[in-house]
Amino acid sequence: MIEAEEMSIINSIMDDLRVLKNKVGEMEGQIQALADMHSDSDLEVREEYLVRLDELEGNSKFEEFSDIASLRKRMEKEEN
Repeated sequence: MIEAEEMSIINSIMDDLRVLKNKVGEMEGQIQALADMHSDSDLEVREEYLVRLDELEGNSKFEEFSDIASLRKRMEKEEN
């Protein structure tokens, strides 16, 4: 048979498991709420913003860099 001390340890472990189960359930709910917030954002962009972005893109000079080192080198060159 299980002694009183062993039963006390088992009960303590079971209590800890219940607490952990509740905390995991709460975290799952919070994660789901965050995921819903980010996936449900059906925000529309104003047409005037899109037109303005197209204008900026058409009138501007853009330069592409293959990596951060190239960008850094270009910026240092402009500073000197």
